[in-house]
Amino acid sequence: MFLLFAVLPLFVVNELHGAKSQVGLIMGAFAISAVLTRPFSGRIVDLWSRKTGLRIGALIYWITPALYTFAATVPVMFALRFLHGIGIAIYTTAGSVYVADNAPAARRGEAMGYYGMAMNLSMAIGPALGVALIDHIGFHGLFWLASFLGLLSFVLVQFLHEPIRPHQQAEHPAGRPAIFSRIALFPGFIAMCMTMTFGTVVSFLPLFVQQHHLGNAGLFFVVYSIVVVVLRPISGRLSDRFGRATIIIPGMFFLAFSMLVLAYSVSMTGLLFAAVLQGIGFGAVHPSIMALVVDRSTMHDRGPALATVMMAFDIGVGFSAIGLGQVLEHTDFTTMYLCAAGIAMIGALAVTAVTFFQREEKSPALHS
Repeated sequence: MFLLFAVLPLFVVNELHGAKSQVGLIMGAFAISAVLTRPFSGRIVDLWSRKTGLRIGALIYWITPALYTFAATVPVMFALRFLHGIGIAIYTTAGSVYVADNAPAARRGEAMGYYGMAMNLSMAIGPALGVALIDHIGFHGLFWLASFLGLLSFVLVQFLHEPIRPHQQAEHPAGRPAIFSRIALFPGFIAMCMTMTFGTVVSFLPLFVQQHHLGNAGLFFVVYSIVVVVLRPISGRLSDRFGRATIIIPGMFFLAFSMLVLAYSVSMTGLLFAAVLQGIGFGAVHPSIMALVVDRSTMHDRGPALATVMMAFDIGVGFSAIGLGQVLEHTDFTTMYLCAAGIAMIGALAVTAVTFFQREEKSPALHS
């Protein structure tokens, strides 16, 4: 998935001759389908199994990039990205629940941090590698490589061992867990504010770098991912010890500051400084939010709870790609990134307000 992050916007503009707003639409299609699939992905992993969800997601990872080679128009690419988003929704929900099931309760934040490191390692390598390979193997060669990696993931999933869970009837007499989880709504709102900053980077940074002639956009993702990989386990342990809100609040302020720096960056130095700030913010907020939702759920409703908060992640990415893409179409990169900074500030102030007016141990949203 990350192998294509920095090249898909270029593919849409250079090969499909799409507009900047259409780049946002195609990148947002990925998130739209994930949003629509998340509630059912939670039900799949609860009623069937975590491993079944991983298999379905990996199968879609395998097939969809190969189909990208047949995309010759923006609508076709939109449809394929929509399909790809279904895979990401099912796979990541199943993976998160699988890890949460096997993590000791006292170390959930740390466990979610380590789990996230795997994704960030691929993000550190994938985008820069994709940009480096594009001149040698072209877009179609890159799509086939992504398809092969999806096949490899599908094969590896078969070797996972899933612990036997107590029967769902104990807590769900009808045998059908809820689609949405109320306890994940406020964490989901904060997650949406967080991923709206990430969505503007994923969707438009390659075009921003190209316009300003800053070089390889993949370097941003390398620096960003290294920071996140280093910080995730530390922030996870700190949230286990001091509470989730204590880590989330400064993390959201870092995300807002990163967008502010990016809005006025005109050099690679500024770009990489923004990457460091973005990495600090995301590395602090993401595992803390995930651990917070796991804290508030049981094994039997954990699938819908994590699916709800991850759906909020997708909404943030999709809304930033489509909504802020429209801002970019009618203004410029500076205005768009300033809007993203404002959204991160809203999230930071929301958590701060709840923490200030309610003691954390009594708050249904921020209890750790």
